[in-house]
Amino acid sequence: MTSRSVVSAYVLITVPAKNSGDLVNTLLEDYPQFVKEAEAVYGEADVIARIETTSVEELHQLVMEKIQKLPIVTVTRTFIIIPNMHRGQVG
Repeated sequence: MTSRSVVSAYVLITVPAKNSGDLVNTLLEDYPQFVKEAEAVYGEADVIARIETTSVEELHQLVMEKIQKLPIVTVTRTFIIIPNMHRGQVG
């Protein structure tokens, strides 16, 4: 995804107790071309994944047809990043 436009998003994912690690591994191993980061977290969601695709349609297909259909996934919430409205890492 070098010269093409990139659609970036954070996907918050809820899974049953003790399945966070399994989901992180699945996302990173099965979708490495899209999942740039995936972490288990405490809070409203159990896993947060940073996703990059080439279009909103591709993002929709990944989340709706792949991630949401994983047996351990109960809920997803997707937040598309607004281009040119972020600053990156501080420090």
